[in-house]
Amino acid sequence: MSEINNQNELKKQTAVKRSKKKRRARKKKIYNTIIVFLCIVLFVCLFNIGSYFWQDFSNNDFNDDLAGEFISYGDSSDISSDGNNSDGGSGDGSAAGGKGGGSGSKKEIKVPESIDFVALKEKYKDSVGWIFSKNGVINYPIVQAKDNSYYLNRLPNGKKNINGSIFMDYRFSSNFKSANTIIYGHSMDNGSMFRTLLNYKKQSYYEKYPEMYIYTPNGRSKLLIFAAYETKGDDMVYNGVLNENGFNKFVAYAISKSKIKTKVEVGVGDKLVSLSTCAYSSKNARFIVVGKLVDDNGASDKSIGANYYLKPLS
Repeated sequence: MSEINNQNELKKQTAVKRSKKKRRARKKKIYNTIIVFLCIVLFVCLFNIGSYFWQDFSNNDFNDDLAGEFISYGDSSDISSDGNNSDGGSGDGSAAGGKGGGSGSKKEIKVPESIDFVALKEKYKDSVGWIFSKNGVINYPIVQAKDNSYYLNRLPNGKKNINGSIFMDYRFSSNFKSANTIIYGHSMDNGSMFRTLLNYKKQSYYEKYPEMYIYTPNGRSKLLIFAAYETKGDDMVYNGVLNENGFNKFVAYAISKSKIKTKVEVGVGDKLVSLSTCAYSSKNARFIVVGKLVDDNGASDKSIGANYYLKPLS
């Protein structure tokens, strides 16, 4: 009987050891699985971070090359020597004109005399204009596709890039003859693209940079900013201007919502440009900066009268 009891006890001990061994094996397997999973997550995160910075670098490098290749500064002496911009709107670069991206300080910011659109359109066929701000950061070609999604994440050369391009709404006339032309651009964390539009929440920033410049194959125009406001993606600006009454309503609406006060006068027949970017203050938030186009002498372009946008949103 004693021998039988010893055998049973030995079997129990053996079973317990086997059970413990199996539990240890399962735990080890679980730990190994967790470690592998965490390694994969870490790899994906590092890959995405690396990809983000690489695309950001590629975008800045690409836009620097564009500025150097197609911009002509002529004999213009329109230079600002204001040094650092306390509003965060300056870009890196030399006196030759500003980089198309980045943030930092600049000793001199020079307004381009002209853009070589023959060469630009030959290389980037969707180019319809160029936009420049004396903060030196906004200094990009404007492209236009057959929809409003193609250039969201593509450079003007068509290569995929998270920075995207500055692009005109496909529904509007590419020669800026629509009553109100919409131009889109991302608001990048590094300060590039349309990020500095958010600075127009401050009156002091507007007073420092009350205008931008729009270039087309027909020459250079000033964009006199008269309103800047935060809104949602269903704002009336995206519906377009349908007639004179709609034009007046939009102007009154934009001024009433504006975070800045200006003395710019706007009337029927003026050609407006609305710059749109993400605001990030809430879901689907947008920030709109609106200005009217005038020539270098301050005269509005009313040569063909009011050419209203009539193409329906699809």
